[in-house]
Amino acid sequence: MLIGFNRTPTSLKSLGNGRRRTEPFSTRPFYSPGTTSHQMLRPSATDGRRRQSAFLSIVCGRAALGRRQRRRRLSASTLCRYITAVVLLQNALMAYSVARRSSLVLVSETTANWTLNQSNAATANSHFPGTDAVALARLSVKSSSPASVLGELYFETAPKTERMYFRKRPTKVNPYKHQLLLVPTQLCDAKTVMVILVHSATRHVAQRLAIRETWGDAASTGHWPNEQQKNGSFAGLRLAFVLGLQDDALNRAVRQEHARYNDIVQGDFIDHYHNMTLKSLLGLKIVDERCPGVRYLLKTDDDMIVNLPYLLRLLTNKRLQRSIMGPVNVASRVHRSGKWKLTKDEFPFPFYPPYESGSAYVITGDLIHELFVTAEYVPHIFVDDVYVTGILGRILGVNHVMQSGFAFYHSRPPSVCDIVLNRVVAGTKMTPSTLRNLWRYLHSPTCPVSIPVTGSFMTCLSSPRHRLDPHSSNRQIRN
Repeated sequence: MLIGFNRTPTSLKSLGNGRRRTEPFSTRPFYSPGTTSHQMLRPSATDGRRRQSAFLSIVCGRAALGRRQRRRRLSASTLCRYITAVVLLQNALMAYSVARRSSLVLVSETTANWTLNQSNAATANSHFPGTDAVALARLSVKSSSPASVLGELYFETAPKTERMYFRKRPTKVNPYKHQLLLVPTQLCDAKTVMVILVHSATRHVAQRLAIRETWGDAASTGHWPNEQQKNGSFAGLRLAFVLGLQDDALNRAVRQEHARYNDIVQGDFIDHYHNMTLKSLLGLKIVDERCPGVRYLLKTDDDMIVNLPYLLRLLTNKRLQRSIMGPVNVASRVHRSGKWKLTKDEFPFPFYPPYESGSAYVITGDLIHELFVTAEYVPHIFVDDVYVTGILGRILGVNHVMQSGFAFYHSRPPSVCDIVLNRVVAGTKMTPSTLRNLWRYLHSPTCPVSIPVTGSFMTCLSSPRHRLDPHSSNRQIRN
């Protein structure tokens, strides 16, 4: 027989006063005579935990709560310690980055000065007989590599955002220290309106001679072969060829060529397509120093023909200021492989800014000095047209004037009628023989003539003589 309380088979409601929750009476433990004293001194499992938690909370405070509560609640002091540690770590990383960048720029300037001294020494030796041509060739390959030591050191920490990339650096990163070796005796005078600089490879003697006999002669004399286009606006044009250095034999031949024609500008750097930017900056330098009041600078290549009467008429009508006019390229994709490859360290963005193709473009005189000076504060890339007209142009906020008739890289050679009818401002892919043939046909052209009739245009057919033109297509070059 059991003495004490026993569980009842039926479920009873919970008992309690006010908001105090208690367990149902049916769940209360029963007590036997042998265990009464122990059970009375020890509370039940659930009541024991609840009462112990309440007791510890009152006596010891919240810090004495269970592990689950302590994990859920992170103290404010601990959180502040974490935040302070993160901020201090970020500041330390930023300070380290700034210090590392300063040291890299200092090392790059020292390396650049050493490379320049070595280049100048080799160049000075190339003027005299007995120069080691093999050593000069090795220097050209080393100094003109697309990933030069200077470029690697600088671009390791170069900014990757457009806002930070397209800006003048606080100090000179590319001081232009190259010198002029050959210069025309009188490149400009007070009446000079436009200087024409033809970029030519040192070996391209035939191309330079063909230009001198054709449209280069017209620039000097002011006489265009087509009588209909001949006018007095040709006065004030000056033309010169811009070259670099090669081996002893070629350098000697260039000096003889300059002594005969007096129209060569030569710099003390290796003539290589990775030094095209140096060649463009040399042209800006000599025009800035020798022709301070010139209104226009035309840069072109030695495989081009320029329709000088049409170009001068366009410039007279437009009256440009702080502008570059030519074949404008918009959203042109950067080459990551091939001849014109640029690494992401050299140019980190997938598209170039708007720029003019280097086949032929015109720079207004009020930009020449700014472009040359700004180039010393902006890292170079070897793609000269993108660098001068695109990167420097964006930094200076120049106006890009898109004019149809300027040749792009993919343009076809122009025909006689393209020149006569002013469909072309500058034509490309002109070999010496093609240029001479086209020039000969320009003296007696027979082309379609557009006659206005009641607001429309009627095109007359050409005579059979026009078929002698090897490039007789009349398609218009469009941008």
